[in-house]
Amino acid sequence: MLINYFLTKNFKSKINNDGKLKIAFAIWYAAMFLAGANIISSIINIIFEVIDNLIKIQPAKFYFELIKAISLVVGVGFIWLILWFLVIKFLTKIIPLKANEYEEMEEDNYGYFLIKGVMLIGLIFSLSPVLSLILRALIPNVEIPFYH
Repeated sequence: MLINYFLTKNFKSKINNDGKLKIAFAIWYAAMFLAGANIISSIINIIFEVIDNLIKIQPAKFYFELIKAISLVVGVGFIWLILWFLVIKFLTKIIPLKANEYEEMEEDNYGYFLIKGVMLIGLIFSLSPVLSLILRALIPNVEIPFYH
């Protein structure tokens, strides 16, 4: 929610002349929320694996290792969301739309934000297995002895 706030705070008018929320802002905020919720669900699954592995490893500084691993996973997840947000921003600049998102928000052009939202949600949902693989590479490993 905090990242959504920072990514949408530059829009000056989020409310119509009638005092209601603009449809374009609602679509864009909902798209960012759904993309963030998908990333958070991947992060939570990996955090449970981190806790399970650390319990099996039993390091000397358990809480330090736990905080270090969880902060690394959460940080990579947030970077993942911001990376794809910037990619969508770049793609909307190079596509022949040539639109300024601040002007589009002023005009309540919900079609533009619907396109951006679908692109963001599509990328996040289709690349969530890649995020899971990246996050699994960051968790501590349990060493299992190999016997013949």
